[in-house]
Amino acid sequence: MCGINGIVDFAGPVDPTPIAAMNEIQRHRGPDGVSTWHSRNVAFGFQRLAIVDVEHGAQPARNEDDTVHVVFNGEIYNHRELRDALAARGHRFRSHSDAEVIPHLYEEYGPGFVERLDGDFAIALWDSHRERLLLTRDRVGVKPLFYHHRGSRIVFASEIKGIFASGLVEVTMDPQGLSDCLFYGHTIAPRTFWQGVDDLPPATIVTIDRRGISEQRYFTPFLRRDPDAPLLTGRAAIERFNDAFTAAVRKRLPDEVSAGIALSGGLDSSAIAAVAARRCDAPLTTASIRLTGEILDETPMSRLVAQSLGVANDEVEMTGARACELLPKSLWHFESPFWYGAVATPFLELTEFARHKGLKVAMSGDGSDELLAGYDFYRLMKLSSRFEQLKWAQTAIWRNATKWVGAPSGLDSHIVSVAGRRAEYTARYGEVPPWIYLWSALGDTTGPIAPEGLPAPSPLAPPPPHDKIRRQLHFEFYTRLPHWVLPISDRLGMANSIEVRVPYLDRDVIDVCAELSPEMLVHWGTEKYALKRATADVLPKQIVRRRKKPFMTPVGPWYLTGSGADLAHDHLSRDSVRRYGIFDPVATERMWRTAVDRTGTWAATAAEWGCLAVMSTHLVLDQFRSLGTSERVAS
Repeated sequence: MCGINGIVDFAGPVDPTPIAAMNEIQRHRGPDGVSTWHSRNVAFGFQRLAIVDVEHGAQPARNEDDTVHVVFNGEIYNHRELRDALAARGHRFRSHSDAEVIPHLYEEYGPGFVERLDGDFAIALWDSHRERLLLTRDRVGVKPLFYHHRGSRIVFASEIKGIFASGLVEVTMDPQGLSDCLFYGHTIAPRTFWQGVDDLPPATIVTIDRRGISEQRYFTPFLRRDPDAPLLTGRAAIERFNDAFTAAVRKRLPDEVSAGIALSGGLDSSAIAAVAARRCDAPLTTASIRLTGEILDETPMSRLVAQSLGVANDEVEMTGARACELLPKSLWHFESPFWYGAVATPFLELTEFARHKGLKVAMSGDGSDELLAGYDFYRLMKLSSRFEQLKWAQTAIWRNATKWVGAPSGLDSHIVSVAGRRAEYTARYGEVPPWIYLWSALGDTTGPIAPEGLPAPSPLAPPPPHDKIRRQLHFEFYTRLPHWVLPISDRLGMANSIEVRVPYLDRDVIDVCAELSPEMLVHWGTEKYALKRATADVLPKQIVRRRKKPFMTPVGPWYLTGSGADLAHDHLSRDSVRRYGIFDPVATERMWRTAVDRTGTWAATAAEWGCLAVMSTHLVLDQFRSLGTSERVAS
């Protein structure tokens, strides 16, 4: 994995001078080497994290006659097979790097080359013969890529700060990006938190030449090759999934550098560790986050997995005080007011520990829940549709159900409220998204504090005509997966020069999951059924039988009171909010008080999220002020 950037101008010569600054600000993505290249209309920059062909894999990669140049971030897992096929057709190679297959593959297949890649990637390709720039990303957006296009000039980079470092793009907050963060919790591609900077959507090819810009999507989640073929079920489904998942883990074990596994103690990361150890015979290095003295700590489960596999698992301690200390750094790398980024801050400490141990690659369980319907929301949607027929008893049923599972008081009323707006949400989205419970709670909480005239949240593409559960999973691939889950892995991993690989989002695993019968996803209330059956022979029973437990850190005790009291005051008090001039100061302080004074209620939980959104907005603007001049919402 690396950091890439570049400038293209079709109107005249490009000054390559800004590339040095663009490289430097992304140095954390690739501290092993730096390179630049420029021709008349184009300049590319590259920061390298050396993993494949460590000695000779510098970029840009190019074809034999130097008419195609590529800078590339990621890994191509089938590069050896592609190289052999290309060599058989007469192509000559200078190295054994995975990057070098890309220009040759482009020569053979044009922009369609991307569909032949098995990997996680963000690619910028310059075709000097056609004077054409091509930008593309992998199927689900494991690797990031942003760009600014105005007139004849394009500026792109792996991170938005790389674009701003060029000095060619104004740093101005986009009201649409803020609106999305206050409702969805994150931005929605192609919009970002910054005006004029686009987030290239996953599975998309953008082509830019003198005639203009065109965009093509090359992959749709859960779109079956043969819709009329029977779906996989039973033993056949388990075997197909098992084979694909084992191969996905095996291909992500690097040949030339050390790797580890971020072990949470949950099913997803534990399954990766078990498959790597027991089916791939890989030497394991594992590490877990220990939330000292907190009920949310999961290290007892990670210890159980480590003991069963015979590995010495390292535990990285995290406290509220340390989380507050690291929060600005986390947000610097997230580049937007992503409130869950504050919750995920301990992962930054974990990747720093991994880097100190000499690791360059780690694997995580990200993507499993979004692919296999692992969240409680999917069971909640099923129950809600059944209880809808019992309108007279809904409130009592949900009150007892949420009390039984220990949910915050008031969640029952929110569930009933969402059920009552089902027709509205269906009309808006084409299907009720499972995360509407979170979105609506966050939106209701942040609505009173939002600036006047803020636009409505970005619309979402309606789901294709899949079965019901995949229509809901469709939203994961356009919201949470590329904008919530994967940025945590990428940004907090690359902040410490660690490439985080995600086996569940392997090309073949995704294709197999599209063929699974819905009952292999959620089976009589058991989530991720196919994964549990496929790994039952290599995991402790306690892990296989565990209910899904998302990673969480204490919000109120860590960021709003105690060690976080000063941080909260600096960003949530009436005077502080007024000084920033974005949110309503009275309503924001009221939200803060709700979060602190009504602990244990659903209202307080949603208010905690809102408080983190405000704090994150202010902290991001504080840090990006040095890259530009604008601090307010653009009119």
